[in-house]
Amino acid sequence: MRRFGLMLVLAAALAACGDDYGTNAGGCTPTATQVCMTAATFNPASLTVTAGTSVTWRDGSGRTHTVTNDPGSGETFNQTVTGSGTFTHAFPTAGTYTYHCSIHGSPGVGMHGTITVN
Repeated sequence: MRRFGLMLVLAAALAACGDDYGTNAGGCTPTATQVCMTAATFNPASLTVTAGTSVTWRDGSGRTHTVTNDPGSGETFNQTVTGSGTFTHAFPTAGTYTYHCSIHGSPGVGMHGTITVN
C-alpha cells in the first residue's frame, strides 16, 4: 500500500510539473508577426516580414528564454522573456537577421531562428 501511495504522489508531481511543449504551448499561436517560444524552440523558426514590421516573441512555455541577436546579424537585441511575457522588435531594413535563446541554444544551434525582411 505504501508503494502505491508513493507512486500516486510521484505521478501527481510529474503531471503538475509538465509544460505544454507543443506548437500551441500556453495558448501562444504563431502568426505572420508573432514567434512562439516553447520548451526549446522558436515557432516558427523562420519568419519573413516586410521592412518596418515589428515582430513579437511570446513565451508560451512559462520558462525563461532570451531573444538574442547573433553576432554580425545587423540588428542588436538581447531580451529576457519570462512567464507568459513578450518582446517586440522592429525591423526597419531589408536583410536576414539570425537570433537564438542564450539559455537553450547558440548561433545556429539548439533554440535559434531567422527573420527575413523584404
